[in-house]
Amino acid sequence: MISFAALALNAGTGALAAIGIAGAGFVAAEFVARAWLARRGRSFVWPPYSQTRMLIDRETLPTLEPVVEHRINSEGERGDPLPPTTNGLFRVLVVGGSAAECWFIDQKSSWANVVQETLREPQNLAKLQASHVHVGNIARSLVTCRHVDAILERVLPHYERLDAIVFMVGASDVLHWLEKGAPSKLDDGPIAPSAIFGQYPDGPFGWGPRTLALRRIASAARRRWSRGVEVRDRAGRRLGDARAMRQRAKEVVREVPDPTPMLAGFDAWFESLILRAREKARHVIVVRQPWLEKQFTPEEEKLLWSFGSGRPYAGEVTRYYAREVGWKLHRMVDQHAETIARKLGVETIDLMPILEPSFAHYYDDHHHTPAGCRVIGRTVAEAIVEAVETKRKPAEKSAGASPTGSPLKSRPAAGGKRATS
Repeated sequence: MISFAALALNAGTGALAAIGIAGAGFVAAEFVARAWLARRGRSFVWPPYSQTRMLIDRETLPTLEPVVEHRINSEGERGDPLPPTTNGLFRVLVVGGSAAECWFIDQKSSWANVVQETLREPQNLAKLQASHVHVGNIARSLVTCRHVDAILERVLPHYERLDAIVFMVGASDVLHWLEKGAPSKLDDGPIAPSAIFGQYPDGPFGWGPRTLALRRIASAARRRWSRGVEVRDRAGRRLGDARAMRQRAKEVVREVPDPTPMLAGFDAWFESLILRAREKARHVIVVRQPWLEKQFTPEEEKLLWSFGSGRPYAGEVTRYYAREVGWKLHRMVDQHAETIARKLGVETIDLMPILEPSFAHYYDDHHHTPAGCRVIGRTVAEAIVEAVETKRKPAEKSAGASPTGSPLKSRPAAGGKRATS
């Protein structure tokens, strides 16, 4: 008769064997997951199928909508789902920093969505010779031109075709440089994927719960099938902390530091990203990024927080540059952007004379209210329609002739102002 001890020993041995097999299977599955990500994984600025609902802190941002929603489509764009067919589709991609991202603006009120709704008007569809328009937004806060170029390097190859790419970049190049203390040499080291992508296939992977490739794949699958909504309460209250930090600054710098290194870096990366865009899209439009420049009342001063020597969201900042310093640097970058765009034959839109320099169109130094977004969106849509018509005319006159590089005319913009190209 088999003893109880022998049965227990056999059971224990079997359990250990099962554990060993399960462990080996887990390790094998993890290595398969890593290999799959390396071969098939894609990088997305925003995790596909994710949804966020923010309840805006009314004390900090009383002029914005109380509830803000972000909806990310299958391409990692903030935007509507793509239509089932691309036949007759006019597709636009918006790229840039926080002023294009519109973080505290509801999706329907963001200027990218205003572009889409304007282009969908029947008269504009006719001019575009399209039956449908889709505008996707992959703008992200805190990205310089160098970051944007790195984003495009990974993202653009996955687009079969784009009719237009719209850029709004430049302010972050100034702000990043000032945050680092206006260094004489720019950081040119590798950019961590986590700094620019919400979902990506890169490691480093490990064996902790948060570093597994299996976990990353499972998270992507959960977002796709569950369509859960992340809810954030009192969104924007940290902006109030940043404003207060500027108000209690111990030092205000009023001399403009030598901008040569910052401008050289901007020129190189801005030209690179424009050239990348021209290879993918039929039309490239640069929206010259505006900023709020005016004489402020004491109460308005309390709404501003930019131009710190240090990052207010990362810790206490006590040293700030005067707004006049920031404005001067913005003007330099704006002029460089206009010059490079003209050299490369792409259209630019100057929003400074179009947007009202007040808190009707801005809620701080660089970001826009829903009213400001409406003005921007309609102006950009008008520019896209005109760019399409301008490029089509030479082709209609001379079949097969390429209009690339032909000069674009200055055009009337919203409110009777003019944009330059």
